[in-house]
Amino acid sequence: MNTELLIRMSAFLGVLGVMALWEIAAPRRQLSTPRGARWFANISVVVLDSVVVRLLFAAGAVGMAILATERHWGILNQVGWPSWLEILFAVILLDFVLFLQHVMFHAVPLFWRFHMMHHADLDCDVSTGLRFHPVEVVLSMLLKLGAVRIEGR
Repeated sequence: MNTELLIRMSAFLGVLGVMALWEIAAPRRQLSTPRGARWFANISVVVLDSVVVRLLFAAGAVGMAILATERHWGILNQVGWPSWLEILFAVILLDFVLFLQHVMFHAVPLFWRFHMMHHADLDCDVSTGLRFHPVEVVLSMLLKLGAVRIEGR
């Protein structure tokens, strides 16, 4: 397993585990459907999404960042900012792109059809954040790759 995947999976599973335990220990409201079946379904969706993204975009955003660095593409390869400022800029820009994507998926009827899968969960808990249509995940990855290409480094 490569380092990038190990870091991403550790962070993902760590945050998911902490949030799940928190919800079990201190539920905010009673669930209308059994947790086990919902979590299985929602986790199955994120596994499917991950497989689709890995098959279509083997190198992912990290690969695009490496390519941008090698070819001197993007804003961050044109400026001589300190590393901490480049990281801050990159995080803010990528977060802004994802915010605009979310707004777009709510506003454009065609995109809403895919995003609706996320909002169709009968209960809202940590597993709901895993529930995205594979087409939405692919479109999201394309936007992320574009943002990383623009950023560089």
